Amino acid sequence: MPTAYIPNSRVAAIILAAGKSTRMGEAKQLLRLGESTVLGRTIENVRRSAVDQVVLVLGSAAEAIRGRLSAPLLAGLKVVVNPAYAQGMASSLRAGLSALDPQVDAALIVLADQPFVRPQTLDQLAEQHRRTRAKIVIPSYQGIRGNPVLLDRSVFSEVMALQGDIGCRAIFASHTEHTLKLEVEDEGILLDIDNQEDYHRLREESPPHTGG
Repeated sequence: MPTAYIPNSRVAAIILAAGKSTRMGEAKQLLRLGESTVLGRTIENVRRSAVDQVVLVLGSAAEAIRGRLSAPLLAGLKVVVNPAYAQGMASSLRAGLSALDPQVDAALIVLADQPFVRPQTLDQLAEQHRRTRAKIVIPSYQGIRGNPVLLDRSVFSEVMALQGDIGCRAIFASHTEHTLKLEVEDEGILLDIDNQEDYHRLREESPPHTGG
């Protein structure tokens, strides 16, 4: 694995927020979380990181979600709507990757329902990519693998070829020698909101926060 440090490499974030929230029973992107929403908190954390571009992928209830997000929160974001969201996560990955600036060298795949990932964690993943040029960087907390995952541009084409309701983990086995696992002090990489039980538990644990 090359180790030359490349300080000027550009890292983007793709926020996947197109899902139907079937297990939740309502659009979990819009669930209240403190003074914000689940998606609002996720966007805020990404915006507070040092990423060079942010792409937000919407799909189910796209207009309702866009309408609930404040203009300042969306400022500078590239918002794309995936009309094929019902086909699964792979279609949203394609939509997000297709919307990236051609000069981007790597992308963080951020899940909308993980609003507790710290901005510093995103920066740590990007920094590891710059130092190692790993094709894939995966965060872990106390040895447990989580999200978001960072993908080098060299694997974008493989992710673009995925089909169905599968994510980028489908390509991990092909790149074990070029995958870096990064231990972080951020339990947020393991916390997501799939159902009402998750939501009520995490809402009680959520620290005060402001945003739209």
